[in-house]
Amino acid sequence: MLLFRTAKRKEPRFIHLTGRLRHDEQGMIYPHVLLLLFLISSAAITAADAAVTKMKTSDQLTEYYEIRVVELMAIRDVLQHPEASDFSIETNKGTTTIQITDRSETERKIRITTMREERLFYSTFFLNTAQNRIMKRTEHN
Repeated sequence: MLLFRTAKRKEPRFIHLTGRLRHDEQGMIYPHVLLLLFLISSAAITAADAAVTKMKTSDQLTEYYEIRVVELMAIRDVLQHPEASDFSIETNKGTTTIQITDRSETERKIRITTMREERLFYSTFFLNTAQNRIMKRTEHN
């Protein structure tokens, strides 16, 4: 009968373990792929968020300037017809109501309310009737 000798091997230390992993990468591929997938997903989410924010901002700016154009159309009508009383303008952007609250010989205070899709926008213009100029404009709620 032959006697077998079992030799105890030393456990590989970390330095030896990394050398072996460098040659046998089966255990190291998955974390790298997972990290790469996470980075690509984060970049895609950030880019999508930036694009959505940019689109929302452009929509809000478009709405703001459309409302301002409608207000200026109303002011133009007031300047063209200085003796006109309160009136309203119906456009595809909403309904604009013009109220002339303070009538004097040199100045007029005009309150404009624009209703667009259930939202109200208020502004007040101070006009100098002698010079046909807008002296001041305020926005309020």
